[in-house]
Amino acid sequence: MHRAPVVTDTDVALLRSLGRGGSLVAASRQVGISRDRAVYRIARLARAFGGPVVRASRGGAEHGRTTLTPLGDRIVRGGFDAVELLDARPLAPIALPNLVHGRFLRGPPAEVRVGRALRLRVAFAAEDGSPVSMLLDPEAVVVARRRFPSSARNVLAGTVEALRRRPDSAEVTLVVRVAGLRLRVAVTEETARELGLRAGATVVLYVKATALRRVESDPGRPTPGSPRT
Repeated sequence: MHRAPVVTDTDVALLRSLGRGGSLVAASRQVGISRDRAVYRIARLARAFGGPVVRASRGGAEHGRTTLTPLGDRIVRGGFDAVELLDARPLAPIALPNLVHGRFLRGPPAEVRVGRALRLRVAFAAEDGSPVSMLLDPEAVVVARRRFPSSARNVLAGTVEALRRRPDSAEVTLVVRVAGLRLRVAVTEETARELGLRAGATVVLYVKATALRRVESDPGRPTPGSPRT
């Protein structure tokens, strides 16, 4: 089984954060995803590697901590390539990332201007005024129906255009229109139901500056997050 459809940068960061702190809520916030998204990712890893990667305890001396199992610890210490994929059952593919194009503005703060109306705070450097391309992992976006206090540098108001469900997955992909962009956002079925997400619903997207990763633009690659012309 090919490893790429199973493991993402978000998984790596989540396990490392859990190994340091032991709080699922804190770890999910640190990597910029919701708690139920973190639970979904951990369950996916357990299915892929053939055993639990974390262990949750309630009360007692641990006071409700979430700790790494020996398998999870081995993964964090040696990397995912140090552990064989044990379960050959097919896994639902991860949603394609959003590829966004714009021009870098040195600031401060450092931003990328996308189209005419949108500026995104970023954590990388580039030459002032130079064209840049960025990837935004659909799972790195936190979606809400209204604003709330957050450390995310990008808070984007948008409208849900479509919900795409797969029969073999508990994941829902939202297509959200934000200032000329169509962004894909991954949520669980439970989150979509609890937030009442449907076509036409207004939402607020929270995106950390570090979640926007600069990449070399590939003219031949589909660009689901690019501005429409």
